Amino acid sequence: MTGHRITDAAYAAALAAGRQQAETEPRAQAVRYLADRDAVEIVLAGNAGLVIPRQWIDALRNVPVPALTKLEVWPDGSAIALEEHDIHIGVHGLLARVLPAMLPPRVVAAIFASRGGRATSEAKRGSAQANGRKGGRPRKATTTAAA
Repeated sequence: MTGHRITDAAYAAALAAGRQQAETEPRAQAVRYLADRDAVEIVLAGNAGLVIPRQWIDALRNVPVPALTKLEVWPDGSAIALEEHDIHIGVHGLLARVLPAMLPPRVVAAIFASRGGRATSEAKRGSAQANGRKGGRPRKATTTAAA
């Protein structure tokens, strides 16, 4: 053993990072193989679900069908796994790979653009609140061009 100890601050920071990740990344609640459709159904947090053709999931293409009934979700919901074949598939990465194939490119671009536009930091939030208390963002000075 290395004798490395985790401080209370590092532990609290790791918990906060985990909570943040759980709020921003998709998490699986359940997974099952649908033999009649040769597809994998993933139920996400909030009870949204997707049915993904097995051929779209590279890691599962050559897995025997009987083994696919043993798919399971990691306890934190971040991945699905097939332990007997040592297969672990991140839910976030899987969705990033298959959603563009399921939706038209413009729709995918609009979804990601809207999420990017909502990104805020503590500094942005504080600045916006301070500007709001002063009556909002100052107007730009207009200059008239001399002819």
